Amino acid sequence: MITSILAIALAQQIFVPHEFVFTHAQASTITVAGTFNSWNKTAHPLKRDADGATWRLTIDIPAGDHQYKFVINDTDWVPDPNGTNRDDGYGNINTFVTIKPTSFAQPALLGDGQITDSALIFEPSRKFVAYNKQKNSVRLIFKTRKGDVQQVTATFRGQSAQLKRVASNALFDIHVGSIASHSIGEQLQFRVEDGAKTVDIEFKLDEATLNSFAEFGVPNWTKGAVFYQIFPERFANGNKANDPANVQPWDAKPTYSNFLGGDLAGVQKNIPYLADLGVTGIYFNPIFKSPANHGYETTDFKLIEPRFGTNEEFAQLTRDLKAKGIATVLDGVFNHTSTDFAAFKEIVQKNEQAKTLNWYTIKSFPVVRKQNPPYEAWAGFESMPKLNVMNPEVRDYVFSVLDFWNANAEVAGWRLDVANEVPEPFWREFRTHLKAINPEAWIIGENWTDSSQWLKGDQWDSAMNYPFRGAVLDHIALGKSTATAFSDALMASYLMYSPQVSANMLNSISTHDVPRFKTLAGNDSLLANMGLVALFSWPGVPCLYYGEELGMEGGVDPDNRRGMRWDLANESNTTLALTKRLIVARRASAALHSGVPLVLATDDKKQISAFARVADADVAIVAFNRSAQTQTIDLSFGDLEQKLPKSLVDVVSGKALRFSGDARLRLQIPAKTAILAIDPECIEPNTAQRNPNPMVIQK
Repeated sequence: MITSILAIALAQQIFVPHEFVFTHAQASTITVAGTFNSWNKTAHPLKRDADGATWRLTIDIPAGDHQYKFVINDTDWVPDPNGTNRDDGYGNINTFVTIKPTSFAQPALLGDGQITDSALIFEPSRKFVAYNKQKNSVRLIFKTRKGDVQQVTATFRGQSAQLKRVASNALFDIHVGSIASHSIGEQLQFRVEDGAKTVDIEFKLDEATLNSFAEFGVPNWTKGAVFYQIFPERFANGNKANDPANVQPWDAKPTYSNFLGGDLAGVQKNIPYLADLGVTGIYFNPIFKSPANHGYETTDFKLIEPRFGTNEEFAQLTRDLKAKGIATVLDGVFNHTSTDFAAFKEIVQKNEQAKTLNWYTIKSFPVVRKQNPPYEAWAGFESMPKLNVMNPEVRDYVFSVLDFWNANAEVAGWRLDVANEVPEPFWREFRTHLKAINPEAWIIGENWTDSSQWLKGDQWDSAMNYPFRGAVLDHIALGKSTATAFSDALMASYLMYSPQVSANMLNSISTHDVPRFKTLAGNDSLLANMGLVALFSWPGVPCLYYGEELGMEGGVDPDNRRGMRWDLANESNTTLALTKRLIVARRASAALHSGVPLVLATDDKKQISAFARVADADVAIVAFNRSAQTQTIDLSFGDLEQKLPKSLVDVVSGKALRFSGDARLRLQIPAKTAILAIDPECIEPNTAQRNPNPMVIQK
């Protein structure tokens, strides 16, 4: 039986009506924020029922797994008391829900001759089409209901390819394939088959549309880069003369308001440590003048916080880092300021007469700093009034900040704080301005979910890759997902974006905003080391959080911001030694810094998963054993066989690995251990110095 569906526009997503209900008699406002609206607390307000206590809202939500909270009176975030609530792995208790379409009421079965037509998902867009002009190939993604269809085939310009199921989530299978694009033609056809049923789907994909999906440029110097995140107040105290009067001992328990004395001089003195570690970039948490130890309340964007040093010291630091091949990326907190920022102070002093009145969103007068402030503030915190960046004066000021640091220091890029909460038109202008003064500047946006709407080539180059972290966290640290689910989640995170964007994402397993990975792994060093292997073997730019290479621990913020454990920086630290080996391998192996991922095998009973990284002429093999005992797995490589090196070496153990006569590889993996196998030529002495794609920081 064949059903033809010609020239239709299938949906990118299936939306399902879902009702949110919350009871609160005293609330003035209640909204719902979650993964379905990028945690925007203002996007979806609930309405009060006639009883005065019940609030409700029905909205269309994309089918799939979601998390959410209710926001009461713009400030109090609470999970749904009637929902399924658990830790999200970031130190928060959220409500979890799976939204299923009504068409999923009956179970899906392979080969039953039934296809859920409404769950066939494709649209000519960057979410599904990636055009590599250099290779004249088109990567296509097609989604079907999970476990529902046996085969998906695509035909374009006379060439056909069977799409392979490479990942699944709670509801959908993701099928991927590439087709050569050498000839002329506009017809893109998909054939979906299950048992006796076949569905044919046809689209027009003309040259202009195809070109709109061509890979756009991202900074070239990030290929092969390894980043290191420094929270300046807690990395090292190199100059006690600039310590605040209330500085505490270096090993004091971190709080939201205490100071330990870290500064730029501490970074300067430890450049040899960073160079020896092998990192090629530093992402600094905010360093501009601020009353807060974290720096996210900015008083002056053109002045280094005096507790950290001077503008001149910072400029010299960036030059000295660059001389060692280490780039500097700054934290740009352009969503909000401190209440001490000059434009806000003028409003406090002059109220309606202030010339800077439109720099912020003022709700009422007089403007005073208090709980439930009379102005829009980030997350309702009265200390962080939100900038109105669409005001031309604010925009010009932010651009002058970019100009200032471009002229006065060696700044290679900007990480943009809470960037999903800033209007997209502003980021488009921001990109245009920054790329005009430094075409190779790297723009990384902070967003915790799918960032594809900002990664189309007109706003950011990259984003903080929390979906990647979630996959590694769930399987390796927490042990709550299977090996198959781990591979699926990794591949799903990779396929969110065009290939060059996925290769450019900023990958971390620990940051200043989440508990440290080792702590979440129960302080198990073996599991923490497995997390490091995942970090350095997956596509993207790996970024260590300061002290992670030493095995530092730390719980929910602010405990994750402890003083750097310099006492652990010694030759007997096996985690430090492993990290150095991983960095050498990452920088030297073409497969690791440029290869695409390919799942090789998963075994949920043994808790083993394995994937390859495949470059044009290089292959790396990665395998994880999450179980508590030694496991063995046999890997075969099919079409990859011709690209395999003659032998491999495991970066983790240092042991040589050899293929059998039929090009199979038998891996015996110890409990809670990973294997990262690469061509041994990549880790010969001085390999790091002959990186085939050395980082070149341009300006």
